[in-house]
Amino acid sequence: MKFKNILSRYWPLLLVLLLGATLRLYGLLQNPISLFSDEVDIGYQAYSFLSTGKDYQGNWLPLQFHSFSDVRTALPIYATALVSLIPNVSLDLAIRLTPAIFAILGLLVIYFLANNISELFGLGARGNLLSLGFWSTLILSVLPWHFTYSRIGFELSMLITFYLLGLFFYTHFLIHNRVWAFIVSLILFSLTPMIYSTAKLALIFVPLTLYILPGAKELLWGKKISLWLLLLFIPLGFIFINGGAAQRFSEISIFTDPTTPTEINFLRKEDLGPQAPVGSQTNFFSKAIHNKVIYPLDVFLKNIVRPLSFDYLFLQGDTNPRHAVQGWGMMEKALIIPLLFGLYKLAEGKQKRFLVFLFILTVAAIIPSALTRDGATHSSRTFMLILPLVLVTSFGFYNLFSSSRWLALLIFLMLLVDTSYYLHDYWSHYRYTSERSWSAGMKGLMESVGKHPDQPVTISPKYEYPLIFYLYYTRLDPRKFQAYSQNHTVYNSTSGNFNLDGNRIGDSNFYIASLVDYKNKPSALLPNAVYYLTRSEVDTSAIGSVATIDDIISLPSGEPLYYELHY
Repeated sequence: MKFKNILSRYWPLLLVLLLGATLRLYGLLQNPISLFSDEVDIGYQAYSFLSTGKDYQGNWLPLQFHSFSDVRTALPIYATALVSLIPNVSLDLAIRLTPAIFAILGLLVIYFLANNISELFGLGARGNLLSLGFWSTLILSVLPWHFTYSRIGFELSMLITFYLLGLFFYTHFLIHNRVWAFIVSLILFSLTPMIYSTAKLALIFVPLTLYILPGAKELLWGKKISLWLLLLFIPLGFIFINGGAAQRFSEISIFTDPTTPTEINFLRKEDLGPQAPVGSQTNFFSKAIHNKVIYPLDVFLKNIVRPLSFDYLFLQGDTNPRHAVQGWGMMEKALIIPLLFGLYKLAEGKQKRFLVFLFILTVAAIIPSALTRDGATHSSRTFMLILPLVLVTSFGFYNLFSSSRWLALLIFLMLLVDTSYYLHDYWSHYRYTSERSWSAGMKGLMESVGKHPDQPVTISPKYEYPLIFYLYYTRLDPRKFQAYSQNHTVYNSTSGNFNLDGNRIGDSNFYIASLVDYKNKPSALLPNAVYYLTRSEVDTSAIGSVATIDDIISLPSGEPLYYELHY
């Protein structure tokens, strides 16, 4: 097909893709305002891999990258390392450019996927420019939920794009009976646990999702599906053999929550009433209601419902400033109308199988998140909910456009206005209101540290633990840090020596410690040392009377963050 023909046929799609790409690529390193510690960790892991073929803990070609207190999925780090090799792309930029690239690819993939779904379920004309695919791409391109994660060094935009690609190749297989497309789809699905940890559990829903699509039963059972589906779990098996696959889940699971016994005891005490004498025993009924089985189940059921709440989707969203712009839901308010209209059209009963398909997608998105302590409104863990929400909303938009083009156009204009307000908030306010959540100031701190290459440096950990920032921004030779890790000499307690309460890192001149005595000049000092203390430490102590302040590291908003001091 000639370029002119492509342009004339797909110009609405190309305009939407241009909009989505511009929103995701513009000012990647300016907003969010700084690289967060998790992003920096990805960067140093990529740097370590490119330098040594190992993660910074010394594991060669890892299936899971071992960080300080966690294990990281491998594919986002490998992808970041690859993108950083592009000419004129710094590692800082690669950390955020990688998810942006996958997000833009996802905008294109959902167009073809939604049109395939439309053909399979008989939802509308596939070749129509204003098809289910067009509306899906349009909604995803401006959706705050997808937009936010496509601009930060998190794994989610890569995850959803792999999932969309898997579904696209699978639907292509169902439509055209191409076995190669079926195999490609299974490979793509199988790789999702190597992108994001929650996908390890979500993978068990994939066979059911594939089976429910029209034509699947007839095509799959004749091709020994049980053997083919083994492809789905091969990478997951390797991850379990490699070890650490369950570590992250055990840390965040509702079943391992250390606060559960305290909560249960509190509820039982309330059952006794305020006048109960000391030492009173709760009755059988109270114990039957409040125990280690019922309590997590109650949390689980609440976690299932809350991600679908109006408040979460349209008003407050995720309260973590790294996950969402505060005061905005995960979707624009203008999308309420097409979403409800889509649900109304589904409730008519003419598309029962499509409704079941959407229900399975929704369950697969919510269940893994619901098993975690704060998973109810954790937009990272509920991220895959985007797909069914976009499909339902697109279905509503498509039917609105078919019924009343003027009404659809009005809602479309409302969506553009709503998105404009959101982008104003994102660029004019969010940059500074979220600066502390994004570890702002840490890069400037390490640039100041870099001015003293031959002097001992001590940094207070009272703002943010600085080790990963030091490793990344000073580009400490990963071989040296790998040696520290393998010899268990990363942290070496100062035990109060040199007036320091903290640790020396390996045999380096870098210390992470607080001062024992702020008021007096200590008799034993690190010779020629440089100290970086937080503003709160300096303002609330008498350190200024015994030491001199040199450099001041400030937040982007201008607020002083660290002071450089010399005795």
